[in-house]
Amino acid sequence: MAIMQIEEKKIQVPVSDFFRDGVNVPKFLSYCRECPNYGKRWSCPPLSVDPEQVWLRFDLLWLWGRILYLSPGTTQEEANLLLSGEKEKLLTELLQKEAEIPGAWALSAGTCQVCGAGCTREQGAPCRHPEQMRYSIEALGGDVSFATKRYFQKELLWGSGGMAPAYQMLVGGLLLPPEKRLERGTFEL
Repeated sequence: MAIMQIEEKKIQVPVSDFFRDGVNVPKFLSYCRECPNYGKRWSCPPLSVDPEQVWLRFDLLWLWGRILYLSPGTTQEEANLLLSGEKEKLLTELLQKEAEIPGAWALSAGTCQVCGAGCTREQGAPCRHPEQMRYSIEALGGDVSFATKRYFQKELLWGSGGMAPAYQMLVGGLLLPPEKRLERGTFEL
């Protein structure tokens, strides 16, 4: 099975609007506690930063979405492999933009995968790749489902019975501080 098509969506959103309507740190922290990565990956809660303060340091959020339309009959296991590769590509693009824009901060699509299951957090050792590790929107209390509906007009879908849905989405972002606020078109989205 394979990806039939990949659709990219990018939109600039004022952080104040997203924070007001799409961030609920206590709610998403409770979801994170149910995840097997909780406390086991440096990108996952509990965090060494205050998520609300992170959002408030920035002025603009560029949401970067990838919709992977899957061939009928794709299993969730197959879809996860495809998603993993696209997630890595998306993070690379976000880190490149982060490097181009002083003060920008990339947000990964979901938990960090740089070290896979070999994250050093459980051993109490520092992150081996802090230059690549980034928090996700969810780890900072952001509601990705809300974001996909409001800004991309697309519902998140979930597989069933080991089969993947018709499409799956990855959503990352790039935060810009107030002094670096850019007019639309200044940097290629």
